[in-house]
Amino acid sequence: MKIIVIRHGDAIYENADRVLSGQGQEEVGQVGAKLKEFFKATKIYSSPKTRAMQTATIIADKLDFKDKIEYIPDLTPSGNAHNVISFIDVNCDMYDNVILVSHLPLVEILSYDLNQKITIPPQFGTGCALVMEYNGVRAKYERFVSPYENDYLF
Repeated sequence: MKIIVIRHGDAIYENADRVLSGQGQEEVGQVGAKLKEFFKATKIYSSPKTRAMQTATIIADKLDFKDKIEYIPDLTPSGNAHNVISFIDVNCDMYDNVILVSHLPLVEILSYDLNQKITIPPQFGTGCALVMEYNGVRAKYERFVSPYENDYLF
């Protein structure tokens, strides 16, 4: 199974909520376009926070994803990585290509825990994505996608 962990794009405050800025929308659009070159999502899960939901929607549009985006409360900044991994193990099969849209610090904790704490993940700037191959036990980092730099291959 492929799992891509994505940090939401740059966000600003709008009233009491944080939403994607114009820069954040552009970042996510660029990453989505890069992902489309080699990835077809079968499932997209997002934090229920507005900035993450907006990110998931832009990524879904770029990937021509037509299914429903599902929201997982544990994908919030203070969410539980173990619960997210358990959810993936129960609800996804080895042929799925899964996108998880979340926040700092969870994107880094989740990536590290999926990797069985063997390799420290790269720093997630806004809009960045880490592509992993997950065998149900351990994820191997494959590619880090950034809106500002060339992809980093592991």
